[in-house]
Order: sequence, then C-alpha cells, then structure tokens
Amino acid sequence: MNKQLQETALDAFKRLRLPARVTLDSLIEHLQVLRGRRIVIIESAHLTGSKICGLWIPREQVDVVYHAAAKGLLHRRQMILHEVAHMILRHDEAEDATWQGVSVFRELSGEVVAKALARGDFRSDLEATAEYLADLLAAAIRESSQEIYSYEAYFE
Repeated sequence: MNKQLQETALDAFKRLRLPARVTLDSLIEHLQVLRGRRIVIIESAHLTGSKICGLWIPREQVDVVYHAAAKGLLHRRQMILHEVAHMILRHDEAEDATWQGVSVFRELSGEVVAKALARGDFRSDLEATAEYLADLLAAAIRESSQEIYSYEAYFE
C-alpha cells in the first residue's frame, strides 16, 4: 500500500477522536453522532463472502451495513469495520466508486444503487484505504482496556 493511502486512512482515524475505551458498539454509536444518522448492521445470507463480504448502502436517513455470515467474532467485526471505514472515508462521494450489480439488492431504487459501494476489486485504492482504516479501528478496539475482558467470547 502506498504511503499516501496510509496517510489518508491515518488522518481519518485521528479525526474520529475516539475515546480510550472503544468497542465495536461504542464506535458505531460515536459514528452515529458524528454523521447525525442511524447505522444499521445486518447479516445477509445473500452475501456469501466469496466475491463480496460486505456492503454499505447509504440511505436517506440511515446507513445500512450488510455483511456475510462469519464463523468467528473477529471476522464479523473486520467485515463491519471495513464497511464502516468506507463510510468514514466518505467513499460514497468518490468518483471511482462503482456499483457492480449485486442482484440481491434489486429492490433498491436506482438512486440508492448509484450511491452504494459494492466493490469487487480488492486491489483498488478505495479498498486498500478502507482496509487499512479498518485495521486501525480493529487495533483500537483490541488495545482498549474494555476489550481485554471479552476475549473468551472469541472462542465460543
């Protein structure tokens, strides 16, 4: 990953001004306040994880994050953090954001689909930056003193 993309992700992370103790839930709450809108997370059986593991769809009054079923808590969290990173980076406004025709979501209007970020090329700059920011967010959660006490949940 090039240095400029890393700096973009790091700057976005710093602008969040996360508290010392952060969990996935508290991060979502923090983002809802910053964005002034709800964030809904939905596990979708239609996302198999082979081509697309997650999908963020910005709706008029809510951000919807769909993710594939995951066998473990860490994998689920990383998929969600990746989509949340796209949100934080405002990738819905990027010129090279594309919709690649995920038929599962046909009920959505063309306008919503045009804003959606269904990505297939994980080597793109948008994807690389989002994944790096997701890694920074995951590290913040891991390093949180609150998170230390819930490690046994990872082995369930």
